[in-house]
Amino acid sequence: MSKPPPPQRSFLFVAKAALITIAASVAFLYVIGSMGGKKPPGSAVDEGASPAGTAQQSAAPASDSDAACATSAKIAANVKDLAKGEVAAMTIAAKPEPLADYAFDGPDGAPVSLGSFKGKTTLLNIWATWCVPCRAEMPALDRLQEAFAGQNFHIVAVNVDTTRLERAKAFLAENGVKSLTYYSDPKANIFYEMKQSGKALGLPTTLLIGPDGCQIGLMNGPAAWDSEEAKALIARALETPAN
Repeated sequence: MSKPPPPQRSFLFVAKAALITIAASVAFLYVIGSMGGKKPPGSAVDEGASPAGTAQQSAAPASDSDAACATSAKIAANVKDLAKGEVAAMTIAAKPEPLADYAFDGPDGAPVSLGSFKGKTTLLNIWATWCVPCRAEMPALDRLQEAFAGQNFHIVAVNVDTTRLERAKAFLAENGVKSLTYYSDPKANIFYEMKQSGKALGLPTTLLIGPDGCQIGLMNGPAAWDSEEAKALIARALETPAN
């Protein structure tokens, strides 16, 4: 005698299962939405799979940066092949970015910021008297500034000695440095800020900055700034038209 066939799954049961599935999906979407697109803890949600609106918002700053650094981008493209020889350690930015408005003191002790030099091609150098390679660079930087006197170029050499502050000026005077303007940061905040942002690994640290205030080049370590290679790099930067 054969057994009777099992009862058919009722239509009501199937409908209930479908409703439960839909409710769970809606709840999950609500959680994701309420987190503002953040990845839920312990989940494997792909951070790159954000909604179209979110992706457009994250891309906007890049476009703003491109526009703000258009001049520096042109200069970087023109000087990248000249980072060689005595200035081979300078890394030329593939995509220049705006720099922070670093603050320090001017020759009279009054506050100055990096933004004060917008409109000029600037070489920002961080140094200290206790740094032997820095001491060797100062006369060379002085000669570089002298070589481009009267042009739209300024070397901002910021001393970060935090004790015996008179030593820096005395050192420059003893070594005949006369073309460099004296800048200082007795708290060395500029160095620590650059270190935290990954720009400064130690001293000396030098940045080549475009007239728009964007970073063109970065060098950690010393260079012969009065060399022909250094002069050629700066000359090419100054020859690049802004428009």
